[in-house]
Amino acid sequence: MSYAFIFDVDGVLLSTMEAHFECYKHALQEVNVPIDKAQFFRQAGMTGSEQIKYFAQKAGVSVQVEKVYARKHELFENYIENVHTIKCNVELLRILKAAKFPVAMASGSARRSWAPLLARFGIQADALVGAEDVKRGKPHPDLFLLAAEKLGVPPSDCIVVEDSEVGIDAAKAAGMKAMRFYDNAAW
Repeated sequence: MSYAFIFDVDGVLLSTMEAHFECYKHALQEVNVPIDKAQFFRQAGMTGSEQIKYFAQKAGVSVQVEKVYARKHELFENYIENVHTIKCNVELLRILKAAKFPVAMASGSARRSWAPLLARFGIQADALVGAEDVKRGKPHPDLFLLAAEKLGVPPSDCIVVEDSEVGIDAAKAAGMKAMRFYDNAAW
């Protein structure tokens, strides 16, 4: 049996989580919505729209989700230079690709926030899936199921590399195996 591998991006291949948090915090503050950092990190893997809806509902504030999300993306441009790769996982991805295993990337973030960074660092995969490709983010299995479909591999033959609880839950819901990555440098 040969497996396919699906890598999360934020927190697995790229060190973007702190930058994303700062951008969401700033964009949500502009519409009077507080954001809890610990909760944000627990929900890592949800789509940006889902994160914004969650914190707005929790605060009892009505917001235009897409406007807040667009503002978050605008702010992210200021943080791009702070992003670096998570070397051990990038090396693993490259070893798997060199060994001819099918490899995909599936992120709850929009591709426009991570695809240019992957290109900058020369990180490639056989398939890319982002928030704009599905209606529901993690913990729903949609991102991973679409990645498996794009790779032409049954979900049962996929191994997901993830850093978040909701991502592990999504992999399980998709009927896939999962490897949990803990980035000690982020603690």
